[in-house]
Amino acid sequence: MISRLFLCFSLMVGLMFGAQYALAASEAVREMAGIMVHLEHYPSSDEKGKLKSIADNMASTSQEQILARAIMNLKHKAADDDKDKLKKVMDDSSAPAEVRELAGIVLNLNHMPSTADKNMLEQMMK
Repeated sequence: MISRLFLCFSLMVGLMFGAQYALAASEAVREMAGIMVHLEHYPSSDEKGKLKSIADNMASTSQEQILARAIMNLKHKAADDDKDKLKKVMDDSSAPAEVRELAGIVLNLNHMPSTADKNMLEQMMK
């Protein structure tokens, strides 16, 4: 009986922490999508500060950190050093769909997101 209670308690605590982690990840994606939807050629100094916070945050997933650094490095398009990393995120089936989509938008950026990309980014911001 005690082992069942302990198991139930452990599962409940795990779900609570998992839900908190998922919310934190979604917040990072929403923040990056918000930066990208208004992007014109490269992020502003304030936006770079927000991206640095995501990149340095240990609660961010490694894919989110890669995205944040790649967006910080944007100058009309993705930096050559970031392209392979973005491709790996796009191809990572364990990454959430919106993370893979955001990686594709950053990778294929040409000065600013396309209208279709902006529509997708707006959906990510919700």
